[in-house]
Amino acid sequence: MRLLRAAWVAPIADDPVADGALALDGGLIVAVGPWERVRADHPDAVVDDVGGVVLIPGLIDVHCHLEWSLVGGLFSGAHGFGRWIAGLLSLFPLAEGLLDDAARLAALRALQAGSTTLHDNGPTGAGVAALTEAGLRGTVHLEAFGSDPAAAGEVARRTADGVAALAAAAGPRVAVGVSPHAPYSAGPELWHALTRALPDGVSWSTHIAESQDERDALSGRAGGLADVFAPIGVGIARWPGAAHGSSVRAMAEAGVLGEGLVAAHLVHVDERDAELLARHGVRAAHCPVSNATLRCGRSPVEMLRAAGVPLALGTDSPGSAGTYDLRAEARACLATHAAAGLHHTPRELLAMCTRDAAHALGRDDVGALVPGRRADVVAIRPRPEALPGDPHAAALDAGSRVEHVWVDGEPLLRDGIPVRVDAAEIETRAGGRRLAVC
Repeated sequence: MRLLRAAWVAPIADDPVADGALALDGGLIVAVGPWERVRADHPDAVVDDVGGVVLIPGLIDVHCHLEWSLVGGLFSGAHGFGRWIAGLLSLFPLAEGLLDDAARLAALRALQAGSTTLHDNGPTGAGVAALTEAGLRGTVHLEAFGSDPAAAGEVARRTADGVAALAAAAGPRVAVGVSPHAPYSAGPELWHALTRALPDGVSWSTHIAESQDERDALSGRAGGLADVFAPIGVGIARWPGAAHGSSVRAMAEAGVLGEGLVAAHLVHVDERDAELLARHGVRAAHCPVSNATLRCGRSPVEMLRAAGVPLALGTDSPGSAGTYDLRAEARACLATHAAAGLHHTPRELLAMCTRDAAHALGRDDVGALVPGRRADVVAIRPRPEALPGDPHAAALDAGSRVEHVWVDGEPLLRDGIPVRVDAAEIETRAGGRRLAVC
């Protein structure tokens, strides 16, 4: 057994504890509380005094793209969502090798930023090796594309084979799921074919209602996404009854919204959409930095929450200006919604990255520092003037830094240095790949 002692413990599920401690055993948290009490209850435990830090639960990123870590700044959303996604599609011929090194760099950056669980989405599943090597927890969703009803069965079969192969290569902390990319790029026939081809219990993730271009595409209007996909011989997926432009309604009418589906962005939704999402058990991944950078708009998080849709934060990727840093995403969330008159406390923002995120992913083993949960813990060193004060605010402060990370009680980051992987090697290889892309 081991004790972690710190200036503050912020369990999220309970009030913060000054001069607090965690007792860890077998990868689990077994006790949380004031140092003197925890020490008295476990006198023989090995003590790790990490000093003037704030201990928080490991951060949980409910939507990211590890394979796009090397494309930051290459494609701008200034000329519309369709033009931006066309830039990403242009990189697919370069994918071999590039995306493997990109995913490793992304996993490193996420670890350095305090994320311990990631909900990844990508075209090759390179995140499986990246998360496994770094020791992180997560689910990697293999993306599927297809608008041709006649080809849906074959695409689903290949995707199911890919999911099975990735799952066989995954480490014990990593699972594999599927991501029909978006309603404009994956039609209802493909969704149904994937349901038949994949075993029950597989995790599902997608993008829904991200942009006005998506609404136009589903409504059958020319321009935007239609202009992007036509030159490469790919049509926009068609959904019966989608003339109203609502992705959510079209998907509900087609019977593809399901319990546990994680839907990223959800910007262009109304109250009827929110009610349908809640009724079908869909969870929301809110990505404020990506939404703002690509000029998609502001997700109405207050409407989604009022309808009962579980909601948490995702970083998306550098492709749309994300940084795999959930604390930065939380600060952006605060600024975005404060401008609309919606104010979040630091504790609420941290909850969106931890407890709420665990709930959105249907997990009851992570997301809070409470007995019985996995020992996924992050130690954040605040600026000296930040403590004493609100430890939640200190942990979110841009001047604080992630110092230590544990997953299952195993140290993965010590004094900012990764334990399992070689940061310099990863950064060197990734830098070379970036130069090749540019």
